[in-house]
Amino acid sequence: MEPLFDIFRVETGWQAFFVFLDMAIVYFVTYRILLLIKGTRALQMLFGLVFILIFFYLSQEEFLHLSTTHWLIDIFIANFIIIVVIIFQDDIRRALAQVGRAPILGGTRSFEETSVLEEVIKACVMLSNRKLGALIAIEREADLSRYIEEGIAVDAVASKDMLFTLFLPEHQNPLHDGAVIIRKGRVAAAGCFLPLTINPRVEKSLGTRHRAGIGLTEDADAAVAIVSEETGKMSVAYNGELFQDMDANQMRAFLQKIYSARHLHRRRSSLLERFRAEFGSGSSAGELSDLSSGLDSTDETDKQDSEDKS
Repeated sequence: MEPLFDIFRVETGWQAFFVFLDMAIVYFVTYRILLLIKGTRALQMLFGLVFILIFFYLSQEEFLHLSTTHWLIDIFIANFIIIVVIIFQDDIRRALAQVGRAPILGGTRSFEETSVLEEVIKACVMLSNRKLGALIAIEREADLSRYIEEGIAVDAVASKDMLFTLFLPEHQNPLHDGAVIIRKGRVAAAGCFLPLTINPRVEKSLGTRHRAGIGLTEDADAAVAIVSEETGKMSVAYNGELFQDMDANQMRAFLQKIYSARHLHRRRSSLLERFRAEFGSGSSAGELSDLSSGLDSTDETDKQDSEDKS
């Protein structure tokens, strides 16, 4: 223990205990913060702030000697706390709310995604056949609590009948005009209001329902199943893009690539690859391509194993 005491400059066992306790608290807080912003755009902004801090250090006279740049970044850092509060105000508010109601050692979210996705697809087909509009958001890694709190709590099993009923406009149903959010395999809330996209490249012909689906996926990593009330066509919004005119099989394959295959990828990949997959940013097409290739390689492996056994 003496070499360890020398590293941390402690003299007694009690001092060593408090040093490790201090490190554990810092590690736990950092870990919970990363879990909170994982899958949201806040993580990308955090990386941008870290890059600015690194560039501030490199712009000093001892390195790149960028005097003007260093002066500008110095002014930026002087107001760093205010800037962080402004940028992450929604995440800070959500974090403080979770501290008050969630257990400190809360577990990770997991549920039988394949069966839930199947119920969502069946409900979309039923609604599409009757040209009833629908907006169903399926929570992934990013927390959608702020949207759930603004809706009407349901807490019911995510079945096709329940989803179909929520979007029926008959009998003055107050829930049919908002979005349904699914969390942990259950319908958490209905009648939720989602943020509209402000992307100028979005087609002008798209209505509010489609713009809300795109808007949510611009800020979070959730996927949103959409049924058009005018045409009855089914679409999926993901990563700020809208994939239109899908049939049941296409929607099933698309959603399973987003949700189910990531667990397979997580089991087979290294720690560094998992970090890149979870925290890295990239286009939806690239991610789906990676997931698809992962599924294909797995199928080939299973086929080879079956041939060897035979």
